[in-house]
Amino acid sequence: MNALLLALTLLASGDVRERAATAQELRAEVFDPAWRLPDALWMPVKDADKLALAVSMPALLSARFEGTQPWMKSFGDIVAEHRRRGGSHRELGGLLKELAAGAPGAHARAGKLLSELLNARELANPAWNPDIDQHDDGMYFGPLLARNKANDEPWRSHSGARTFHQVVTLVHADLDAILGAVHDYASSIRDPGTSYERLEPLADSLLVGASDTLGDFAALRVRVRSDLPFPFTHYDCDLRVLHSLERGTLVTDIYSPSRDFHWFAGKDWYLPVRASDGTWQGTLVVRLSGFDLSGVPDGDDDRKSGTRTALGSVRRRAEASFAAAGGVPRTLEGAIPKFVATVPAKPR
Repeated sequence: MNALLLALTLLASGDVRERAATAQELRAEVFDPAWRLPDALWMPVKDADKLALAVSMPALLSARFEGTQPWMKSFGDIVAEHRRRGGSHRELGGLLKELAAGAPGAHARAGKLLSELLNARELANPAWNPDIDQHDDGMYFGPLLARNKANDEPWRSHSGARTFHQVVTLVHADLDAILGAVHDYASSIRDPGTSYERLEPLADSLLVGASDTLGDFAALRVRVRSDLPFPFTHYDCDLRVLHSLERGTLVTDIYSPSRDFHWFAGKDWYLPVRASDGTWQGTLVVRLSGFDLSGVPDGDDDRKSGTRTALGSVRRRAEASFAAAGGVPRTLEGAIPKFVATVPAKPR
């Protein structure tokens, strides 16, 4: 059986491990780089630095503020101070009041964001319901972004929803733990708020290599089937995943060519959060996502709920895994950590 047929064959048992591949094999078997989400498709024409989290978050992490206390100097310093005080919702209110009084510029720029990112009380609840947008689930949704007109394929021909939604969360875990959580399909199939019938990485489809245009890459295909509410039945999704580096920042592109979707695409950025003295405080994950199921009246709230489910579950698994491994950071930026794609024992 040749490599292409192997890539289209489901692994019956065991986990999917990496295989060295060329750029040509990546394009033919798993992920055509033409499907990477182009900036022009989602970047606001005006005020991108205020509206687009993928633009505003890196700027916020590098900003320095004037304040009455050393811990008010940067976003990372504020995160470190919150953790020093106990790191729960109980300490957050007082900290933000002090920030507003001592560093009003920092509070004006980051107070609302911090109030949601640093309060993950509900996310820690075993009965967490991701269908409900709550202020204490550790995730902050930015404004919807319009999907701009595209002049080039494969984007020009797509119909359906014309918006992207965007969200950010702060994960106290390194890239090794986060990618491990992303690709732990044996656990993801049981995520709250999901109705998966199938969630399986394809055998021999975990490709790693390097190309002149992408640099280092890791890519994977995942076969998905999920139930839909009555009177609909289910949808199928041939999910393609590509990890690569953009100016040293790990990014993840996804898309699906499945006919059950008008279109499906997204991108994650993984940004290290550091205090002003350089000490690492966590990983800020920015997610941009858009999709439209064919023949199903899903709206922006439905799409945001799906994103909340996926990203919140990844955060919970990653933080638990990182803590269990000793909490010592490994890969923080500039590289794609090795990972294994776990396969559910059987469809749910």
